[in-house]
Amino acid sequence: MAFPYSQTTPLVNSISAKTTVTLQGGMQVATIEYSSAAGLLGKMVLSPIQPTAGPETYKRGQQVLVINQATFTAAQGFVDGNVFVDGSGTDQHGKNDTPFSADIADWTSNGTAGAKAKKATAKEH
Repeated sequence: MAFPYSQTTPLVNSISAKTTVTLQGGMQVATIEYSSAAGLLGKMVLSPIQPTAGPETYKRGQQVLVINQATFTAAQGFVDGNVFVDGSGTDQHGKNDTPFSADIADWTSNGTAGAKAKKATAKEH
């Protein structure tokens, strides 16, 4: 098993989401840390017991991140797990509110990068 699995995904206005998937009691659990140059904006935990979260609003200085909904799907067999988020974020001055909807993590049942994550990494290189 390759858990924990970690993936960082840029969202908007220098905000990124770092998702770490661990096994806790045999269950996949995703911890998402939202951060920017201003620092840690907020954190949420998703699992099969609590697969959705939101709405949540995080602030650091003047920067605001709104998560309308975050959705978790555990990896099973040949089906990759993923975390999808929908929301918006401002710049560090509290302006330029920009919406986003994104898959922020994608992993296999053995804790390695899923097909979408591998494809995204291949495009970067």
